[in-house]
Amino acid sequence: MEIGIWGDSITYGAGDSEALGWVGRLRKLLETNDDVSVYNFGICGDTTDDLLKRFSVEANAIGPHVIVFAIGINDSKYPAGETQNVIPLETYKQNMRELLKLAKKYTDRIIIVGATKADETLMRKSGTRFINTVIQTYNDFLKEFSESEGLTYIDVFNVLDINIDLDDGLHPNAQGYEKLFVAIQGFIK
Repeated sequence: MEIGIWGDSITYGAGDSEALGWVGRLRKLLETNDDVSVYNFGICGDTTDDLLKRFSVEANAIGPHVIVFAIGINDSKYPAGETQNVIPLETYKQNMRELLKLAKKYTDRIIIVGATKADETLMRKSGTRFINTVIQTYNDFLKEFSESEGLTYIDVFNVLDINIDLDDGLHPNAQGYEKLFVAIQGFIK
């Protein structure tokens, strides 16, 4: 069974001193069975616009039986000095609908993972802003979208404690990734 997981830097595992992230931990758990392969297609900085450009090529390469999308936090961010999200909510909705259409060419086993909270005070120092109420708006859409399409939605917004589980205000540390893994693995296992 091929499991493809598409997303951004949090999918990739950025900030994890153990270099596993939640996807690597999932791979370690599931690949003890020779019939299971877990592929991490997390790319730092990716938005749904970026994912639409690469999804089909990557999916064709593995022929996934299960598809997991964990993307959206970069769509919701505000670049330094900007008052508009990188990907406005309406465009994000269209992109997720298109990704679902593409994913259904491979499987009906599609799982959506919501975005995590960010430490808004630390992110402002970098110039790029992540606002938790905005992130939650994108997650609310994902939940409604998943329910209307009969998909599994995994809500991880409140899984992390921003005071102890984040490496840099956005990316989880090893402890944070372990918490994400625990929250996610039961749905995929």
